Amino acid sequence: MKQKIKIGDILVAALLLILSFIPFYFLKNHNKTNNSQIIAVIKVNNHQIKEIPLNQDTTWTYSKNGHSNTLQVKNNKIRMLEANCKDQVCVREGWKKAAGQTIVCLPHKFLVEIKQTNPTHKNKKMNFDHTLVNP
Repeated sequence: MKQKIKIGDILVAALLLILSFIPFYFLKNHNKTNNSQIIAVIKVNNHQIKEIPLNQDTTWTYSKNGHSNTLQVKNNKIRMLEANCKDQVCVREGWKKAAGQTIVCLPHKFLVEIKQTNPTHKNKKMNFDHTLVNP
């Protein structure tokens, strides 16, 4: 017996095809560029020192009380280029670029936190005290 394709089969196939593009539409709109910007917030001993946008290539050094930390921003990423601490863990952490990532130099109580300005997420993160070491 020959199987014939019915009009209902074609309609169901067309409907499934159309429905398969719905996730693409939402993902495309979710990734649209908005007015948000990725910045690095630099804190020393839990006191904010500076904000550096990651879209501008630069090198910045913080020196105080014999402690020195040099940050490098390049291609929308940031890293600890140099530090005069003994362990060099912060230098070996490498490049960071996503909101929520951090670079920490514990001996110097130096924190680099990557943040997104004007986040588009409806569920914003709760504020968290990033105290590294109590003075």
